Amino acid sequence: MAQKNLGYVELEWTCPNCKTRNPGLKKTCQSCGAPQPADVAFQSKADEQIITDAEKIKQAEKGADIHCGFCGARNPADATICSQCGGDLKEGTKRESGQVMGGFQSGTETKIKCPSCASENPANAQICSKCGSPLNATVKPQVTPKKGLSLGCLIALGIVALIAIIGIITLISLGAKKTALVGNLSGTAWERVIAMEEYGPVEKEDWRDSVPSSAILGTCTDRVRDVSDSPSGNSVEVCGEPYKVDKGNGVAEVVQDCKYEIHDDYCSYTVEEWHRGQDAVAKGTGSNVYWPNPGLDSKHREGSRSETYTLYFTADGKDYTYETSDFQLYQQAEPGSLWDLTVNGFGSVVELKPVN
Repeated sequence: MAQKNLGYVELEWTCPNCKTRNPGLKKTCQSCGAPQPADVAFQSKADEQIITDAEKIKQAEKGADIHCGFCGARNPADATICSQCGGDLKEGTKRESGQVMGGFQSGTETKIKCPSCASENPANAQICSKCGSPLNATVKPQVTPKKGLSLGCLIALGIVALIAIIGIITLISLGAKKTALVGNLSGTAWERVIAMEEYGPVEKEDWRDSVPSSAILGTCTDRVRDVSDSPSGNSVEVCGEPYKVDKGNGVAEVVQDCKYEIHDDYCSYTVEEWHRGQDAVAKGTGSNVYWPNPGLDSKHREGSRSETYTLYFTADGKDYTYETSDFQLYQQAEPGSLWDLTVNGFGSVVELKPVN
């Protein structure tokens, strides 16, 4: 998935000495002058605006700042000598970067109260406009707590689960239960089927470039055929919600994850080809079993063949049915003959053999 840059927003950090909130690009506290320590993280501002100042954008594009290994001062990514102590920044520590900082909220018009005089200030203010105190109260969006399942719902789910378990155990028990019976063969039936194929017009659908040249083209509609990370001649850009990524230098990059939906014509068409036709079927009762006449010609041909034989039994006053594709077994099925039957808990015959 491609990532689209929408610009940069300035972050802020809170001075651990005096609790003043400072602009992200400012490397020392605007209230007490203390440098930003390496372990003090950047935070999102309450009121986020895309940076338009060319100099700030240039700083944003440099990458993560470096904290001097000797005095701890924060320096730009392209610096080689510490601006405060002159130390070699090869011994410095690069700030972490690349962390996702949540969604981008542009133009949020919230207010914050000064903790000292209770005066309301704009959301992005760091010092109270009335008394000059640092505004260290970070505005956080209200989150509605997720409601858990009530006790009644949990009990109901437990009962449903218990019933399901009992049902599964019952089914397994019935399937495993076996009863031996002697059944009287009361009747038989048979069916033989030849799957037929015929040559003629068939309605189909496919992408336009996959339609056979010999086909008669029908109607076409525009559809999404594929998704790509890069644009092409017939693509539409689809992007997700903007979010922020920490650059490690006091700003965050605002990005969107985008994909490109590639559109194409999806068409109906008619083509002449072999396809499934009307099956040839023969059925009956008794021992006179035969295959149907398929009636072949230049536009018809045989496909697969299948056969089904049904035996009907009476045992202990109940009726039972057994189906098989075994013609040799069916040939042994003489009306009135006795058979050893094995019946499961569902009342289905699972094994049988004629009584000698």
